[in-house]
Amino acid sequence: MLKSVPAVLMRGGTSKCVVVRLEDVPAEPRAREQFLLHMMGSPDPRQIDGLGGGVSTASKVVMVQPSTAEGIDVEYTFAQVSVQEARVDLRGNCGNCASTVGPFAVAEGLVPVRTPMTEVRIFNTNTRKLIVAEVPTDEAGPMETGDLAISGVPGTGAPQLLWFHHPENTNGHGLLPTKNVVDIIATAVGPVRVTFIDAANPVIFAAAEDLGIAGTEVDPIDLWPREVRQALEEVRGFAAVALGLAREPQEAAEVSRNIPKVGVVRRPVAYRDIYGREVPAADQDVTARILSMGTLHPAFALTGAMALTAAAAVAGSVVHEATIPASPDELRIGHPSGVLPIRRRLSSEGSLLSLGIQRTARRLIAGTAYVPVDA
Repeated sequence: MLKSVPAVLMRGGTSKCVVVRLEDVPAEPRAREQFLLHMMGSPDPRQIDGLGGGVSTASKVVMVQPSTAEGIDVEYTFAQVSVQEARVDLRGNCGNCASTVGPFAVAEGLVPVRTPMTEVRIFNTNTRKLIVAEVPTDEAGPMETGDLAISGVPGTGAPQLLWFHHPENTNGHGLLPTKNVVDIIATAVGPVRVTFIDAANPVIFAAAEDLGIAGTEVDPIDLWPREVRQALEEVRGFAAVALGLAREPQEAAEVSRNIPKVGVVRRPVAYRDIYGREVPAADQDVTARILSMGTLHPAFALTGAMALTAAAAVAGSVVHEATIPASPDELRIGHPSGVLPIRRRLSSEGSLLSLGIQRTARRLIAGTAYVPVDA
């Protein structure tokens, strides 16, 4: 039998997400997992029988509901649906998909329209953090055309500003889950210096020079030699154990592919992006790469960028040592699709208050999704 549910396919930042109302998906966890797998067409490398795009950045679901909490307009749960495995990961958040929530809430009438900007206060249930979206709107609802260009997305769109408030400690282990600014891990390529940070999502960053790579690569498929990819998985496994997600590093791939994420950093250097354009070293404060579900991200995971920005402020960290900041209020990250600027607000004592990012988002299609479910 088929279950029909209203659904909206949206691009949010550099991701594509299927956005639905939470009330329209099964409440029981196992039934919900099967429902999301069927809706996206997983497991299948092409996701030919579902709404997924065959890559991790286009196999994401956002489930939205009105909030009854004071000072919160809507809540959402993010689901990373594996492409090739029958697995749905609810442990982390997606910053790019977060940019779909505000426009969706306004368009669906969950938040009244205010011009020229509607503020939407959003609670993410995965990380239990507050996000405030400043959505450009007119009398008809969310605006989608504008002059903001973001790396990794062709053309321009209406600028939406997202503020992630107090993003640290999403998993209950503090800003530095290992309590160390730097850890050294024995890997397939030798000792690797890492900094494990939890802000917006838990991400462990390694020094490119320790891995024996340039850190400027842009090809997302089979990019690094086998021993480098093995070393990165060993680094990620170390972080998974520190979070209590796995008992042994080798279990990380089985229990959680989405988090913790793993990134690579180096001092700013010129390179050519995936479009063949020159990215000058002077336009970056740090050059970085991040993996998404085991594959090099074609741009940079937004929550990973916020974790990197938080790590850059920790003296002595691997990220801090790789960063040459031009401004105390912004960090510019060089990634495979260009440059991503992240804003930061600090208290008078220097502690992190919030991280901000401009994104564009738009509806691609709205209608009814037909999902095969067991009777």
